Amino acid sequence: MKRLLLVETLAIVLAFVVAACGASGSTPAAAPAAKPNTLTAVKVDATTLDAAAAYWAQAPKLDVATITALPDKPGGPTVTLQAAYDGQYIVIRSEWADPTDSLHRNTWTWDGTAFTRTGQEDFLSFIWPIGNNAAFASKGCTATCHNTSTNQEEWWMGSDSADVRYDGWFWMSARTNPVGYTNDMGWINLVDPTSMGSPRVTDTTDSGGFVSNTDGAKENPVPLFMSGTDLKSLILLDSDKVAFDQAKLSAGDTVPGYVLSKPTGSVADVETNGVWADGKWVVVQRRLLNTGNSDDAVLTVSKPTPFGIAVADNAGDADHKVSQEVLTLEWK
Repeated sequence: MKRLLLVETLAIVLAFVVAACGASGSTPAAAPAAKPNTLTAVKVDATTLDAAAAYWAQAPKLDVATITALPDKPGGPTVTLQAAYDGQYIVIRSEWADPTDSLHRNTWTWDGTAFTRTGQEDFLSFIWPIGNNAAFASKGCTATCHNTSTNQEEWWMGSDSADVRYDGWFWMSARTNPVGYTNDMGWINLVDPTSMGSPRVTDTTDSGGFVSNTDGAKENPVPLFMSGTDLKSLILLDSDKVAFDQAKLSAGDTVPGYVLSKPTGSVADVETNGVWADGKWVVVQRRLLNTGNSDDAVLTVSKPTPFGIAVADNAGDADHKVSQEVLTLEWK
């Protein structure tokens, strides 16, 4: 499927660069431990998005320690990964401690006179090489780093060649999880030397997705929409939106920063069920082993595949946590 190049913000790009370089269903206790740095996917009859499915008891647990690449920042949580597959799909279960579920990405707050727009979200990301990639297999995400400049605004993440591409799964607690998907995206080469964000591309979107809830005014912007059913909700679904009416707000009220709907197209290849409860996230992601899209990695049963992860707590820039080790997906 044709790739649609959608350049994201430099802040998000820096998040991945630093990462590379620098329902709460409980899993049955019988789940075995994994080999170091190896996520072993077990064969099952049929995969689901159920975090408490019985087959998780047979899937080895890989505990991935995460650290921060930024100075003077604390270390990150341990992310526990498990994987299973059937004749068509792979499913990955991720669990990590997080004291809050952050849903305030770019939320509008009305003080009675004017709006401010602040807030971040939690996220979990995976990166997969598309095709054979010896550099990534030996270096992991470091192979995508271009951060030698002392100016962080000149850092970028991607490949050195138009022939080398990466597939990314970018789950976001505020923008994608409420409608059940993970943003399917990727990295290519630096197509525009003046834009450090140009290697980051989002897979083709036919319809839907998350749309910034703003009128776009350069001075004193305001939301375009608000909820027609629950003015206190932090989530605004496209099906619930009504035209923004400032008269309905009181000082201290908030309006969600995005209008959400589940997209169609390659961007929605990774269906997701994420639940925050009891101080932790449990996120289950499922995707076809082979989507048939050229912008996605093909996960071939019996072929080991290197990958990397990053996780963030209420962050949208470089302040997030990563594993510095090369992780490998294997099959059982």
